[in-house]
Amino acid sequence: MNPRVSTAEAPARNPIARSLALAVLAVALVGAAIMGAVVFAVLLGLFVVGYVVSLAHAWWRLFRVRRRAAEAEQPRSPAAKAEFIEGEYEVVEAAVDAAPRGPGGAA
Repeated sequence: MNPRVSTAEAPARNPIARSLALAVLAVALVGAAIMGAVVFAVLLGLFVVGYVVSLAHAWWRLFRVRRRAAEAEQPRSPAAKAEFIEGEYEVVEAAVDAAPRGPGGAA
C-alpha cells in the first residue's frame, strides 16, 4: 500500500458503496439529460413561435403593400379628379353711409 494516499482520497473498496455511488451518478446523469431536453424543448418552442410571428408580420406587410398598389392602379372617376368646389354666391353691396371700420371707428 501507498502510505501517501489518505483514506479520504482512496476509492471505496466496499462493493455496496460503489454500487450506491454508481446509482446516484446514473440518476444525476438521467436528471441532467431530462433537464437538458426540457430546456431545449422550451427554447425550440420559443424559436418556432417567434418564427411564426415573424412570418405572419411579413405576410401582413406584403398584403398591405399589394392592397395599396392595387388601389393606386384603379382609375379614378372624373369627379374624383376635380380640384374645385362648386357653389353659389351672392354679392351684397355695402351701404355707402356705413361708418368706416377700423381703429377708433364705430363697429
